[in-house]
Amino acid sequence: MIVNLLCTLRSYIMEKEDIHLDDVYRILFGNAPVLFLVEIIIRSVITYIILLAVIKGLGKRMSGQLSFTEMGVMLMLGAIVSSAMQIPERGIIEGCFVLVLVLIIQRVLTRFMFKSPKLEDKVLGQMYVLVKDGILQTNELSKEYVSRNQIFSILRAKNVINLGMVKRLYLETSGAFTMYMYNKERPGLSLLPREDEDLFNAQYLVTDKKVCNICGQLYEQTKVPDACGNCHSKEFVQPVSGNSLHK
Repeated sequence: MIVNLLCTLRSYIMEKEDIHLDDVYRILFGNAPVLFLVEIIIRSVITYIILLAVIKGLGKRMSGQLSFTEMGVMLMLGAIVSSAMQIPERGIIEGCFVLVLVLIIQRVLTRFMFKSPKLEDKVLGQMYVLVKDGILQTNELSKEYVSRNQIFSILRAKNVINLGMVKRLYLETSGAFTMYMYNKERPGLSLLPREDEDLFNAQYLVTDKKVCNICGQLYEQTKVPDACGNCHSKEFVQPVSGNSLHK
């Protein structure tokens, strides 16, 4: 069985003597028959659909500033160009054909999405509100596999140290974040790590309120429930005031 397998593999490996620069048919079409181009159409469409599903399953942040379709096209282009340039059994025509095919698929899909908002939502996903009125929307976070620490890190990078100051934080379909803040100072959950004691202790504390340490829901000191009404956490801490520190 192993001998048969090795013989089969050897049949797919070209020898040095088989490579000739004047072999125009092999350079253009490879060793496959011309009919194989029809099969390429089927392979490309199936691969593209599966690739989009996998990328979408990984979440918007995986694709960064690109849409799911753009990310899928980029990944496919890399594989197409690589095989056409480096594998002697593959012809240039085959690679160019797939490149044009992927371009056509992308154009057609984009046109259908432009005409059908429902299809656009299915392919690209929807915009999510991750922070609303200073409170983390934990259900939305779980849908896009975004962690609480990731949100806090992103807000700190934007010089925000108090969750209560964030009016809205959107996760766009491209994977980018859009934020709107309150103009007036508001109490809320501190975004600074407690491990940095000097900086954490430099915040202005609010003594007459408590805040959920998970989602940032505010409660009066005398009306703190057994569990947070938003995320059901039982951990409450002292909120901070505004978005500034002691000098």
